[in-house]
Amino acid sequence: MELQIINLQHRSDRLYLLKQELAIQEITNYKIWDGVLDIQGPKVGIAKAHKQIVKWAKKLNLESIVIAEDDIIFTDKGAYNYFIKQTPKEYDLYLGGIYYGYIKHDHSVPDFSGLTLYRIHKRFYNRFLSCEDLGDLDRQLAAKGKFIVCDPFVVKQRAGFSDNVLKYIDYEQLLGGRNFFKRK
Repeated sequence: MELQIINLQHRSDRLYLLKQELAIQEITNYKIWDGVLDIQGPKVGIAKAHKQIVKWAKKLNLESIVIAEDDIIFTDKGAYNYFIKQTPKEYDLYLGGIYYGYIKHDHSVPDFSGLTLYRIHKRFYNRFLSCEDLGDLDRQLAAKGKFIVCDPFVVKQRAGFSDNVLKYIDYEQLLGGRNFFKRK
């Protein structure tokens, strides 16, 4: 399955680190999409960047696609393959990890924050695309689908300058108590 990745062209620093992550995971089947800078603000650009890929998948009638942001960090070698192999039978979004959200015993979450890595099923394309471009896309999805979180988490978001909030961000403190994929 081809991994679809969003990268702002001016973020060559992220592209360099991303390619290291891809090599460690032995991911060779991927496509890098241009991120979107929008005069209305970063949240609009981020929403448009994710949606351009979902629109493309919808047009091609793909069963599902996997999307990642360029500041992704996999938790260990083999994490991506684990994520793909653990894809549930029933889901609208299958998430590689989240920063906010109560995960139920069945690994579902009605509300979450974090689109670092996710798989979206075609039955959810229209609902996803119906979200407004204003505001955080992940927050707009609350209670609008069946969201399953990979257990253990396979990704984190790299600390650094965030094009979303326009400052340095380190999300590590939000991950306390979470379970992360580690090779045995």
